[in-house]
Amino acid sequence: MALSSLNIKPFHVLMFVIWQLGLIFSGQQIFPVFFNYAPKWKCQLDGLNDEDDANLTDNDSGMSNNSCSLTKSERCALYEKCQGNITFEPSPFYSLIQEFDLVCGHRSHFATVASSCQFAGVIFGTFIFGHLGDRFGRRLTSIVGMSIGVFFACASGLSPTWLIFGVMRFIAGTTVGCVLVVVYMFVFEHILPEQRMFLRCFFNWGTARIVISLICMMLPYWRWASIGTALAAAPIIPLMLIFVPESPVWLESQQKQKKQRIAANQIAVISLDVEIAKDKCETKMGTVLERQFSKMSVIEQLKVFKVRDLVAGRKMALKTGVICFMWFTAGMSTYISDLNIGNLGGDFYYNQLIIGTVISLSKTLVFWLDTYVPGFSRRLLHQVSQSLVIVCFVAVMLIMIIVPAAQQCSGGGKTSLDLLIVALNITGVVFIEYTWDACYLCGAECFPTEMRTLGISCCSLMARVGAFLAPTVAHMADVWAPAPFAAVSAIGLVSLTLSVLFLEETKPKTTTDATLVAE
Repeated sequence: MALSSLNIKPFHVLMFVIWQLGLIFSGQQIFPVFFNYAPKWKCQLDGLNDEDDANLTDNDSGMSNNSCSLTKSERCALYEKCQGNITFEPSPFYSLIQEFDLVCGHRSHFATVASSCQFAGVIFGTFIFGHLGDRFGRRLTSIVGMSIGVFFACASGLSPTWLIFGVMRFIAGTTVGCVLVVVYMFVFEHILPEQRMFLRCFFNWGTARIVISLICMMLPYWRWASIGTALAAAPIIPLMLIFVPESPVWLESQQKQKKQRIAANQIAVISLDVEIAKDKCETKMGTVLERQFSKMSVIEQLKVFKVRDLVAGRKMALKTGVICFMWFTAGMSTYISDLNIGNLGGDFYYNQLIIGTVISLSKTLVFWLDTYVPGFSRRLLHQVSQSLVIVCFVAVMLIMIIVPAAQQCSGGGKTSLDLLIVALNITGVVFIEYTWDACYLCGAECFPTEMRTLGISCCSLMARVGAFLAPTVAHMADVWAPAPFAAVSAIGLVSLTLSVLFLEETKPKTTTDATLVAE
């Protein structure tokens, strides 16, 4: 299938842009990396110049002469001892931690609470907005959700305390859940099956990471960055409000045939793919729209579906369970890696930019494989990617176990071992992103239209639970450095096993092919 055969119309380009803007707003999920940035500091104690990143010493407490071997608790003990004698170095980003003095001590956990508030909001939002999207439609729910999100994300930049900031981020987090569930289905139900992989490969999370990182680089103050990252996604609201009708697939599922025809007509006009008779105002739909909307089943379309319907029957329950666990694995793996990448060294901004760039460029490989290799299935995409994630993180874990910590800390600069660990970590992050592609595609294609956003919301809920648990797992590195990599490898192995044994192939399906008939 050549690129020209994707049947991309102007309307589809508009939907691609809307999805990328939605992902940029979803970039709020990596904003904790910035507002929790811990600045470097120096301590002048009894004439001795101590620094948290080089030659930290405290002879009275028996601390090591090399900061690489200091635990977080040891660094914080020194920080507490140096109260009143601390000088912060010029930092690349002025964070919430620095402004509200949350670096160490009894207040340090407040920064983690603020981050957890946002992740908790995402968990809440995926469930609530998923129900609203199925009940009131994709378009209305998306517009309301994004409007709330942009407003409260901007408002969080004006917060006078960390507590108010956490509340604002919770509300903004709920609308990130709206993007990941409702906006996603809104876009997928407007594009053609052959365009799905193109969308995932060229309008992706890597680009969103680059945009968020560049905004934070240009606005290196957490208040400015809070507002800037929110406003960057704001154009999505007028685009959906003015140009995009409700999903004809959803309208058909609600037996609203008249509104469905009007919506399909609007899409055709924007796509320059329709002739409208002046007398009868009848639409001659092109073959593209016919393929997209003509297969809709009307079985049980007016039924209000609930979560229990996702596990009604052995086949449906197995399908839901496997895909939910895939999402859980992807969510936990992603945020364990994100939270741990800063501990691997490198420039604060360059780490994020490199990850985003590598993800964006590597996505083209998946597109060409999907386009020109007929046997490149959804199952293969997930299983190969998950296998390589395990290989990368097991390799890092073994390096950290075999090579003594003292040897890893030796030398003042970066060693080849450091660079190898960073390279393996970034490679693992790229393949985790590939597993996300498989998760989203399988989720969109396997659930019936009548309960698709409900199914995706439950999957996304599991991913956010994984993300919520990720900080705890990442914190285990203070006890045993390879722990985060061991956790990603172990949970990935379980996901891979379930995928090999039970994952259903969905590649040939349109979004209207998955109906309740098979159940």
